[in-house]
Amino acid sequence: MIIDLIENLDEYRSLNPKIANGLERLNEVELDYHKQFDFDGGYLFFQEGTTNPIDEGTFEAHKKYMDIQLVLGGSEYVAWTPINELVVEVEYNAEKDVVRLNGSPKEIMKIDKGMAYICLPHDGHKALKHINQATKYKKAVIKIEI
Repeated sequence: MIIDLIENLDEYRSLNPKIANGLERLNEVELDYHKQFDFDGGYLFFQEGTTNPIDEGTFEAHKKYMDIQLVLGGSEYVAWTPINELVVEVEYNAEKDVVRLNGSPKEIMKIDKGMAYICLPHDGHKALKHINQATKYKKAVIKIEI
């Protein structure tokens, strides 16, 4: 998992040339929580809501897409553990490109407005969480084909 400021995401284009397409598309669209925006090499969407306790839910990981998650408002905590240290709870669903996993967080990081993180296929991640008190969040999620 990579954590950085949104303003630095251009520096990660070398990870996958399609990242440039996703970042360009993000700058072209107006925030709409009811649409998915496609681009060459992936798609993006927006989310808003209230975080859930860090000990609830499962980790997830993806095979077809990497996630770039950008916090546009509020904050969240994200838990991370390599998938080889987690146990499969729900087998991989190719249509939804997700496997659900259980285990303990290796790291828990607070992601504030203006920050972003990139999740690769080996990153088990549990997003939209809080530790002591629920927070509101607004974010963009860019899915990049691997």
